[in-house]
Amino acid sequence: MLLFFYNILLPFALLFSFPFYLRRMIKRGGYARNFSQRFGRYSKDLLDRFAVGGWTWIRAVSVGEIVMALRLIEELKKRSPEFKAVISTTTSTGYALGQQRRADREWIEVIYNPIDFYPIVSACWKQILPRETILIDSDLWPSFLAVAKAHRTPVYLANARLSPRSEERYTKLPRITRTLFWRNLTNLFAQDQVDAERWKRLGVPADRIAVTGSMKYDTEDSVSSIDFRFKAWLQKHGVNIERPILLGGSLHPGEEDLLLSAFRLLLAEFPQLFLILVPRHVERTAEIVQLLRTRNIQFTLRSDPDFQKDPSVLLVNSTGELRDWYSTATVVVVGKSFYGVGGQNPAEPLLANKPVVVGPHMENFQYIVDELRKAGGIIQLHSADALVPTLADLLRNPAAAASVVSRASKAMAQHRGAIGRTATIILERQGG
Repeated sequence: MLLFFYNILLPFALLFSFPFYLRRMIKRGGYARNFSQRFGRYSKDLLDRFAVGGWTWIRAVSVGEIVMALRLIEELKKRSPEFKAVISTTTSTGYALGQQRRADREWIEVIYNPIDFYPIVSACWKQILPRETILIDSDLWPSFLAVAKAHRTPVYLANARLSPRSEERYTKLPRITRTLFWRNLTNLFAQDQVDAERWKRLGVPADRIAVTGSMKYDTEDSVSSIDFRFKAWLQKHGVNIERPILLGGSLHPGEEDLLLSAFRLLLAEFPQLFLILVPRHVERTAEIVQLLRTRNIQFTLRSDPDFQKDPSVLLVNSTGELRDWYSTATVVVVGKSFYGVGGQNPAEPLLANKPVVVGPHMENFQYIVDELRKAGGIIQLHSADALVPTLADLLRNPAAAASVVSRASKAMAQHRGAIGRTATIILERQGG
């Protein structure tokens, strides 16, 4: 009955949100590409590929989840050569990254997540016929789970994170969440014991929960998976990579201005300092370009590099590259932590072995930030006022910066091998 009412109300919600999607398609560009896949309409070529059967359907919301999904399926493929995956995503940036990383791998297909309307999901299911599904993080949708149950398809929730705020929200609707979500999960892979206890309190049976660690913070293959192409790219364009480099990643409005102010002050002591700005949303490029021009700062763009005037700032106006840009940095500042709420994932710069500075707003990653702070493996500031002296200390004292990196690595050791442990349980279930 709950599912029935959910599907009755969903079309009205979609109609209400349509102007938002239309505006996003126009603003972001590329969002309209294969938009019909959200309604279960696929090309003949895709349908022919699906018809072969044997696919594992993996749902990943955006870029961060796509990266985790790709690491997981590489591990599954390595252990089970016949493995093949359909990865579905919600955002255009996630879709673009998935298509880019897919390359010539015939065992991977990338599509958009279908709208969670039962008839649409059911139609998609009959075309893909997955033998199992893997949800990354907390991508829980009632109709998707109900269709999986109707087809007796195993559902794994990988890297299952649950913040105190989410637990409180779910606790207010125990009957609804148990009916629509928890009863339909085959296995849940919790990031840590704290999260495991939260899931148990919500009604997930203990025998379905395994503590595997966080795939985001799994450093097992971090060194081999880091692509150092951008060090060579900078060198090719005349930037001495021995220069100290300050990188701001996943920046939100106001944070580029904050870093530019800090950069100007730091130049007095570090005249060779190079600044790399990577906004969270590439469509903000024009806004940031205007800011740089207003401040009369020489800069160049990743998409149109012109280093003839010896710019001191690089604006990365591309998607899906941030993880590899981190390898170029001396010090990293993570965005949405000074201006905004929730913060961005500190895992990638930590996996790149860089000292990381974050602002006061890291609510979405509070557990790992708290663990790192206790170990001295991350620097969290209470306000933007402390940013310049903190960055100066790290830049002038490489030994102290290296110590922060070392302590971060030790704090994250509990997550090492999380991808392998997750893959092991999934394959064991297949065999059982």
